Amino acid sequence: MAIDMSIPRVENCCCCCSLKCGVIALSIVFMVPTLANLALSFFVEGNVSLRVARLTNPSVFGFYGAELIEIGDTICDVVLIILCVILLVGAIKGKYLLCRIWIFGTIVFVTIMFICAIAGSAHQGMNNPEIAHELGFLWASIAFEEGLLIYGVILVNSFAEGLREREAALPAYGYVEEEPSEPI
Repeated sequence: MAIDMSIPRVENCCCCCSLKCGVIALSIVFMVPTLANLALSFFVEGNVSLRVARLTNPSVFGFYGAELIEIGDTICDVVLIILCVILLVGAIKGKYLLCRIWIFGTIVFVTIMFICAIAGSAHQGMNNPEIAHELGFLWASIAFEEGLLIYGVILVNSFAEGLREREAALPAYGYVEEEPSEPI
């Protein structure tokens, strides 16, 4: 007995615009704040060379969970930017494979983000019970972001399946249908 699992499909984005427009908007909606977060983490939070030195020589500078969380956040930002660029190109050019890569990458990203949030919450809350409200805000923001990403997976899957169905309806490039010839 096989289990049929499929991602739900939608006809349009947010009940008002086309799937292509929604997919492009989705990639921009996630790319812009992620770029801003990445820029702020490097230029506002402190000395970049000190952060690199802590990574290359942890025994001298100490390697605490906070640095690990910052590194994980930076890596997640870079991965999300790459995924958004892949999605933007896939949506504009109508490339089914790029949309599928985004779907797979986003599902993996959401899973890793939940794992990192659990680890970060455990690390931060282990000795600091007074920061429970901060962890609540963290989880609320993660739930919102991950919810949007899951809706994005549904949206991009619908767009990609539409591309695949349109490609399947067209004959292969260079295919010429031959007329049956009658004997002369």
